[in-house]
Amino acid sequence: MDSFLLKIVTPDGSAVDAEVESVLIRTTSGDIGILKNHINYVATIDYGLVKITYPDHTERGACCMNGFVRVDKDMTRIIATTFEFADQIDFARAQKAKAAAEERLAETTLSDDERELAKARLKRAENRIRVYELNQ
Repeated sequence: MDSFLLKIVTPDGSAVDAEVESVLIRTTSGDIGILKNHINYVATIDYGLVKITYPDHTERGACCMNGFVRVDKDMTRIIATTFEFADQIDFARAQKAKAAAEERLAETTLSDDERELAKARLKRAENRIRVYELNQ
């Protein structure tokens, strides 16, 4: 299979700059697989798993949240708020964050903004846990 250049950047810097065979990413419209010579494409990224397959057929899973993906000719760019490979996720911390968000959501006196923030924190924690568990 042919490869293409994948560049992933976050506010913290470059996360990936490598030749890959394929990328699977969750967009707000659903999961999309990208191979070499994919049609030009732009989409917003949702919370989810990114699965990268390298030319030597190794695969790496990562947690990706918010941003966008852009496919042009022989390059795919992902600009994300958060991008963590499974082996970079602190599983215990993610579990604690999930429990804290669930406790917060159980409170009955939250404003709408506080409830939305707690829901976002829960979604982030659940995404990290899911990606970590899928890659163990």
